[in-house]
Amino acid sequence: MKRIQSKLTGAFVVLLLCVAAATTANSQEEQKTIDVNALAARGEALANEDPLALELRNQQPEGSARRGFDIGMGVAEGHTLPGPGKDRTCASLPARGPQGCRNAVLFSVDRNRNAKLAKTGAEIAQADERVAAARNTETDVFFRLGFDIATGIFGDPARGAQGNTLTGPGSLGIRNSLSPAGCRGFNASVKFHLGQDPPPCAPSPGPRPRTPGEETTIDQSAVATQADNFGKRNTARDKAYEDFSKAGAEPSNEIRCRGGGGAFIFTTENSKVNSTGETIIIDLLTFEPAPQAAGPNGAGLKPGQCSWADRPMNERFLIRFETPANAQLKQQLHGTPVDTSPTAAERFPDAQTIPAYLNDPSHYWSFSGAKPVNNFFVAAGHRYWKPVGETLRPTDSKRTNRDNPYVLTPKKPE
Repeated sequence: MKRIQSKLTGAFVVLLLCVAAATTANSQEEQKTIDVNALAARGEALANEDPLALELRNQQPEGSARRGFDIGMGVAEGHTLPGPGKDRTCASLPARGPQGCRNAVLFSVDRNRNAKLAKTGAEIAQADERVAAARNTETDVFFRLGFDIATGIFGDPARGAQGNTLTGPGSLGIRNSLSPAGCRGFNASVKFHLGQDPPPCAPSPGPRPRTPGEETTIDQSAVATQADNFGKRNTARDKAYEDFSKAGAEPSNEIRCRGGGGAFIFTTENSKVNSTGETIIIDLLTFEPAPQAAGPNGAGLKPGQCSWADRPMNERFLIRFETPANAQLKQQLHGTPVDTSPTAAERFPDAQTIPAYLNDPSHYWSFSGAKPVNNFFVAAGHRYWKPVGETLRPTDSKRTNRDNPYVLTPKKPE
């Protein structure tokens, strides 16, 4: 009888331990729940503390976009890099909330990464009408932020600036980590203060502002040690172009990219609504160009690199393309389970699934009809790509290529 009581007591203790563990787990899970109302309140307060942030906030349409902006300001407080946590928070918002949120995150991380320089530059512009006039040649907030950062580097040292008299790897590394508009503003400030045109905007192939984890710092010293290759020739690439031109073939307009664990930077440049009411994101993809052609089986690409299908890439570091903000919105509205698998982009390519897909080095993406415009390529279409010998998986019947003009099947390699 005592043995039975002992066993029952032991079972009861085990049951209590299980209940306690479950309670602890539930409590921890609750702590992870994001309070978007608190983030929105904090974000609005942060925006009111910064004139540029407040101006950008007021540019967001009232309603979900502006609330999304406030949430983005709150979730990115103190952060200096984008990351999947902030991406998930923005993507979870309704209506136009994701776009406003992304605008706030992009502004916040660029400003926070260069907070001291930006503050100094803004103060100099406030005190000097000539600087202010040059700064305000564009109304784009990101342009002004870039201008302020450069002023903090090249402005009058008597007013707190560093007073640098030449551009170099360090300052250009800072510039290349900014948004496209921020890069333009930085260059305009250099032109104003130094009277010289800096090299065209081209992101550094060094450390990327986007990481697979929720990192919040960037090694600017590593960026500063990057070699400046502007204006230099590469004889190996020149010969490859020459050999290709002699062959009399028509150059490919297809760029192929290989995934690489957070090596790519996806920056939202703008958005629009198409005729069906679907929100389309205009994205800029920053990549490292490969020194050789991608090739029919992708052998010319290391993880995180892109190149022309048939020749080396010795030009730009950005691809501009359009993709749905949420390719599974109809499925969600009809209660269909959302595809969250690592290969979801093969069936539902959008602003969330493509970056996730390209985290895997065994995955490839093809941008077709790529044409050089300004300092980037503009892609006419895009979709996942499989090396020769592998079969392209069929497009999901619920979303065919005909339904989605932003997914084009690449031409088969010869």
